[in-house]
Amino acid sequence: MGIGIVPLDDPEKALAELNFAIDLDLKAIWVPHRACGGRSPGHKEFDPFWARLQETGTPFVLHVGGAPLQVGKSWSNTGGPPVKDWLGGGENLRSIDIAALHQCPELFISTMLIHGVFERFPNLLGASVELGAGWVPSLLTRLDWVAEHWGRADQRLANMTRKPSEQMTEQFAFTPFVFEDVGALISQSNPDLYLFSSDYPHVEGGRDPIARFESVLSGHSEPVYEKFYAENFLRIFPEARVAAGH
Repeated sequence: MGIGIVPLDDPEKALAELNFAIDLDLKAIWVPHRACGGRSPGHKEFDPFWARLQETGTPFVLHVGGAPLQVGKSWSNTGGPPVKDWLGGGENLRSIDIAALHQCPELFISTMLIHGVFERFPNLLGASVELGAGWVPSLLTRLDWVAEHWGRADQRLANMTRKPSEQMTEQFAFTPFVFEDVGALISQSNPDLYLFSSDYPHVEGGRDPIARFESVLSGHSEPVYEKFYAENFLRIFPEARVAAGH
């Protein structure tokens, strides 16, 4: 399935580019997970963009590379020699970079939710891809207590008709890295949140991703397997279900 890339630096240009991508029959839109031209992704000027995705059934995705891969140089300055990146080139992720990789997508998604995007557009669907999922259970817990306690000061939170964790579960999903224990993540949250991925043919996808995921999914029911390997993806990307004849 073809995927379009639409930066959100300018609301009018973003909408025009989105319509162009839809006219090309692209099946999803990659949105960089960074501040949007001095605006929150929940800014009212982006409502036509999210509305257009919703009305056309086009999901949006966050993906590695949608924000700088490396943390600021000062955070890596230890006075010693620089640490080599994991792949010896390629995407140039060092240990401190992978430890902080989730922070930008987590901030982007949290901002979208707190500023009411998923509430205003309940049929908008999206996914976080190649950004890991180990941070997801704590994200849901944190968003729920933010809504509960800060709703006293933020009317947007007080007026929500669904808990943040419910909005995330119904409208978003995440791909775990092959080395993450997705079985534990499911137990800590729920099985509707996670999508199988291998990152093939990149080396970080592992030599046998299915075997590695199987090793941590043992003990879970067959419906959980079906959701992880197929059904959650088909829910977020309905065009894939059509293409597969389901």
